[in-house]
Amino acid sequence: MSSSAIQTLQSLTDAYLKTYCETYPNAAVWLGFHEYDGRLPDLSRAAQESRLADLRRFLADLEQIDPADLDEKGWLDYEVVRHEAAFEAFTLEDWRRPERDPIPYLETLDVGNYILRNYAPLEVRVRALIAHLRGFPAVLSAMRENLTMAARPAVGVAVRIGRGLVSFLQNDLPTALAGLEDRALWAEFEAANREAIGEVEAAVAWLENDLAPRATDNFALGPERFARMLALGEGVTFPLDELRRVAEADLARNKEAYLETAARLGPGRPLEEVIAEGKRRHPAPDDLIPTVRRLVDDLRQTVLERGIVSVPYDENCIVAETPSFLRYAFAMMYSSGPFEQAARESYYYVTPPEKDWPPERVEEWMTAFTYQSLWSTCVHEAWPGHYLHGLHTRNAPSAVTKTFWSYAFTEGWAHYCEQMMLETICPDDLWARLGQLTDALMRNVRFVCALGLHTGGMTVEEAARRFVEDAFMEPATAEEEAVRGTYDPGYLNYTLGKLMVLKLREDVRAREGENFDLRRFHDRFLSYGTPPIPVLRRLMLGTDGGDVV
Repeated sequence: MSSSAIQTLQSLTDAYLKTYCETYPNAAVWLGFHEYDGRLPDLSRAAQESRLADLRRFLADLEQIDPADLDEKGWLDYEVVRHEAAFEAFTLEDWRRPERDPIPYLETLDVGNYILRNYAPLEVRVRALIAHLRGFPAVLSAMRENLTMAARPAVGVAVRIGRGLVSFLQNDLPTALAGLEDRALWAEFEAANREAIGEVEAAVAWLENDLAPRATDNFALGPERFARMLALGEGVTFPLDELRRVAEADLARNKEAYLETAARLGPGRPLEEVIAEGKRRHPAPDDLIPTVRRLVDDLRQTVLERGIVSVPYDENCIVAETPSFLRYAFAMMYSSGPFEQAARESYYYVTPPEKDWPPERVEEWMTAFTYQSLWSTCVHEAWPGHYLHGLHTRNAPSAVTKTFWSYAFTEGWAHYCEQMMLETICPDDLWARLGQLTDALMRNVRFVCALGLHTGGMTVEEAARRFVEDAFMEPATAEEEAVRGTYDPGYLNYTLGKLMVLKLREDVRAREGENFDLRRFHDRFLSYGTPPIPVLRRLMLGTDGGDVV
């Protein structure tokens, strides 16, 4: 161990984190660094070329450090920033996502932090919001400049997102700010909001009338780039053929278990009848929020009483009805950032049907809230999934490990929790088992289709059929999932991450034998932040990490 290497690394990582926040101030705001309030990133081609050059220099400087000269904390920081910087460089240079995908530009415009986080008085947040709205033209101009090779499926999704953003700005954002009493500030907001609406409307028209006609169907990364995406982003270097075998095998296991569970629930009845019965098992609309609160409270109590994983400090997970401007989703966790000091509450939003909907639409909406799916969703989003993981991330060993995250770790942990909690507390509940397997099958098919779409010549139509046939999804929902796979190739990480957690757990169990303790495993797993899971294997198992899945 060398104190010089440790000090050099600390200087590099401090500078890298500062540069990251300057480059992506909207991400810094979510992290809790409110000195960046009101700022949007420069996404112009020149700025992205400059960022790529900075990343190359940083990686070259990092290579001058011998990881063997670092202590455990330093080695972890080294690996986290190495993967983060290399993956960002890959996204800009090899994937060329800014040239292919309009969705990140529109997502950058999100204003949620200013209206959902009570980190400062409303007037302070509205001033930041106004500055944010005034940044829309530059972001949307960069989108037009950069999108030279856009893929058609992503363009179609971006049009829908843009239309939703216009509706939100027109109708919901003013409602969210109804408590603002400063009339002069309100007038300033209205002017900025009108201009922002016009900018987004023009961008949507450009997406539809200019970009869409010349968009390409060539969305696939290809085998080499897909493998680099996994290696750089997740530290996974398995051959793609082996990953396909793993993906199909886990899908087959879960599908067999699903059919067996359905048969036990309805002996002699067709599968479609059992599925239809399951869809009718949901709370009344007026009881949806109270039901979710009870489930979250029960899961929290179970985690504490069973000692499944530690709770690092007093928690504040608030179950609430989704605000009007976020009601595009059934449910979501809106967590506070790891550096947030003034507003640490996290919101678990659930969306009941609208009061003026006809009965048939209400019933269709409520099928997303069956008791069995609600239980699994509450595990995934709250206890002990994303919410509890977020509490542990606040205690990660460094600023680097608090800031940067692995897709496979984040979603793999939450998805693992669904299966782990079922096996731990209610293994004989057949409806809960069916709900858990329903979610598992959807993620299994994502794994299969990400590989197929990007490395195997699979079409969107073929992917949609896999969701219908193997995950028993409705055709419209299956198509949405298939289209997502074209622009989110990393959505295989739900199942890939879960399988890596399961493999690590069993390897630790094999090493510790009768001394293995589930809580100790979970606590140590979450204690490092959210690094790539193969990096975590090295820390928990020593130099010989072995196979990851």
